[in-house]
Amino acid sequence: MRSKNFPLKSKLVIYIVVGVFLVLAVSTAVIINTVTSQEEKLAYQKSIEMASNYANQFDADMKANSAIAKTLALTMENYEASNRTEVVSVLKNILEKNPNLIGVYVGYEPNAFDGRDEEYVNALGHDATGRFVPYYNRIKGNVTVEPLLYYNRDDYYQLPKAREEDVLTEPYFYEGIFMVSHVSPIFRDGKFIGIGGVDVPLEYVDEEVSEVRAFDTGYAFMVSNTGVLLSHPVRKDWIGKKNLYDFNSEEINRAAGEIKNGTGGYIEIKDPTTGKNVVMFYEPVKTGNFAFVLVIPKEEMLAGVVDLRNRLLVISAISILFMAGLAYMIALSITRPIDKIVRDFKSIAQDAVKGRLDVRADTDVEIDFREIPIGLNEILKAVIVPVRETIRVTNALARGELKERVKVDVQGEFRELGNTLDKFSETLNQIIDDSNAVFTAFQQNDFKRKIRINGQGDFKLLTDGIEKTRQALDLATTQRIEAEKALLDYAKELERSNQLKEEMEKVINTSPVIVFLRKYEPMWPAEFVSENITRLGYDVEDFTSKRLRYGDIVHPEDIEKMSAEVKMRVETGCTDYTSEYRILTKSGEVLWVDERTFVQRSEDGEIHLQGIILDITDHKKAEDALLKMEEIRKKEIHHRIKNNLQVISTLLYLESGNFTDKDVIEAFRDSQHRVKSMALVHEKLYQSEDMVSVDFADYIKNLADYLFQSYSLDSGKVSLKLDIDKVFLGMDTAVPLGIIVNELVSNSLKHAFAGKKEGEIYIELRKSKEECLSWQEEDPGNSGDRESSRLINGINDLKGAKDSKEDRLTLIVRDNGRGFPEELDFRDTTSLGLQLVTTLVDQIDGEIELDRSMGTEFKISFSRR
Repeated sequence: MRSKNFPLKSKLVIYIVVGVFLVLAVSTAVIINTVTSQEEKLAYQKSIEMASNYANQFDADMKANSAIAKTLALTMENYEASNRTEVVSVLKNILEKNPNLIGVYVGYEPNAFDGRDEEYVNALGHDATGRFVPYYNRIKGNVTVEPLLYYNRDDYYQLPKAREEDVLTEPYFYEGIFMVSHVSPIFRDGKFIGIGGVDVPLEYVDEEVSEVRAFDTGYAFMVSNTGVLLSHPVRKDWIGKKNLYDFNSEEINRAAGEIKNGTGGYIEIKDPTTGKNVVMFYEPVKTGNFAFVLVIPKEEMLAGVVDLRNRLLVISAISILFMAGLAYMIALSITRPIDKIVRDFKSIAQDAVKGRLDVRADTDVEIDFREIPIGLNEILKAVIVPVRETIRVTNALARGELKERVKVDVQGEFRELGNTLDKFSETLNQIIDDSNAVFTAFQQNDFKRKIRINGQGDFKLLTDGIEKTRQALDLATTQRIEAEKALLDYAKELERSNQLKEEMEKVINTSPVIVFLRKYEPMWPAEFVSENITRLGYDVEDFTSKRLRYGDIVHPEDIEKMSAEVKMRVETGCTDYTSEYRILTKSGEVLWVDERTFVQRSEDGEIHLQGIILDITDHKKAEDALLKMEEIRKKEIHHRIKNNLQVISTLLYLESGNFTDKDVIEAFRDSQHRVKSMALVHEKLYQSEDMVSVDFADYIKNLADYLFQSYSLDSGKVSLKLDIDKVFLGMDTAVPLGIIVNELVSNSLKHAFAGKKEGEIYIELRKSKEECLSWQEEDPGNSGDRESSRLINGINDLKGAKDSKEDRLTLIVRDNGRGFPEELDFRDTTSLGLQLVTTLVDQIDGEIELDRSMGTEFKISFSRR
């Protein structure tokens, strides 16, 4: 059915409903798509962050264990006493203080420890060769020592020896225990003499990961970088035996490949254990070459998205039904008066067809539509006169009377009709005269004279044809002149280009930079070399004759890294980049160069590398010298500070001998303890690798031992209990906090246990929940790639100390003695020690609280800086 024959009322209803439906449908679709996409993105992001947080947690554990192995190896490098019994005691002490380890060991080359292997054949911690290879372990429950086995063939000894670097072994079973080993080489005078290492059981990984839950039924497990399962919440028989590649899934194989490369991501698969459609998120645990895998049913993860979409669809359907009813009411109010007018129009039209133009429309209609019949009547009146006059003039023109004109006063298009008839004859004469003028110009080779009078209809075909002919002739003439001029300009430009090329070659050949144009092929064959290649002892012909390729002069140790970088730059679409590497002169001298490489790509896909290299050998040597001088300067400063503080402590001790007053002697001794606490900080700082941070857990233990010895307390009377996290602090925090610990422990030793048979002093140092949370959220990064030997920096990184957020720590010093006097306010007292405590707490931006409920407990919360 044609739309013109369709009722207006139905049209209005349909158009309004369809319009509203389209608007609501589009808006609803946009809203649903936007909201659901956002919700789905948030669900994926939440899961990725959860997997990343757990991966960071296990990464920190592996770094801590690796740090123990590194510290053990560094300690043995600097150990000069050559006492085998003392070293065995150190191994036992490390194992007892680290319950997360299952074994600690060192292993030396023959006679590398003290040259006395033959004296220790089959002794404790030695084998039949007498080599010093003690292995302390708790594999069978109790701590025992035995010699290392298979060190002549197994990776745990041979890999660090061959590579001369730290090694983390692949997970393996040993006497029924699933474990990995962290091993570091021991050097003396730059030569490998042995190893130091620890064994870490992986049972706790399965216990912790199996407890992880995501949404309703999501779970987690861990794998090694080779795909071996390290944990599973249900299938314990898969641990250490099942590999990701065993599932024969293309998606799982792809994920296993990314895990092997140390990258994270997610895949959508059908869970082999539950049969559900799940999303598997995986994040690398970089230190241990492991990956944390989080498996979440997709239906649970997107349940909120589906519910939101259904509610939006219901709201849209209700809106469409409401607008349909409203459209019907509007259409009904509009079409009623229109129907009456249409009937009247139909009657007038029938009379007009019969030639009766004097008929008029009825104007008695609703006011909103009254102008329609009034306008119709005015049209009928205005048409009668010009129609009759036009008929008269047209008949005259048909008879050739071109001077005849319209004589009545008419308006609008009727007036245009009369003017058209008057101008017809005049326009025809003008077209003929204008065309003759153009043809006359053609005869004189002037093609710029345009047609100025354009006709209409068939006359327009004539004038347009003449104009197109003129334009074609004008274009041909112009192109010929321009071609002659362009040919002359090209000849001049070619001459200038040749001159510029010669000048550029002179500049390059006399400059310190050397230019290469190389093919993007193995070892990079050279197509062009600047003549100043003689600076390196080579000739241009060495490369252009293909006797040498550019890769042949690159240092063998740098060729693999350089090849990988070139491949990465080309494949990522890079156009230019800068790199530093070593090359060999013809005489064998090693030079450092800086290269600016430009990647050229032709239209047929061929790739060339244009390189400009500059010798930076002297710059590199100066840079290395400055770094060594700076390290020596820092160590000397802290060594002198420590020695000066030791001198002050000694002077205080000697000066106290000149007095007999007990209070004066006590004051001298308190000052000596304070100086000792500061000297101990600098001693720990001097012993650290980075000269920036102090192992505060080790510092507190040493300080407490010193104070107990200083006050000569019976070990059976007062005991010391420590519960301290592994925390590293900078000097600005370590010095004042050390004095605070000194004052509080000294007060307990002097006053808390008077008249008591026994007691306990308890020291606790904990990271607050905020710090743990911020540590889990951060990316461990690659800060250790450049200086992996800096042990303390590596430990700080694994604890999250580089996070920009403020770290909060809590220190508790408590004794179960007779308690702090109720009548004293520790913030307002004449005691110099407590005044120091409150002042130093403010200095480190901390808060201090006193609890008298069970003995005396001071709790200090502060920021780590």
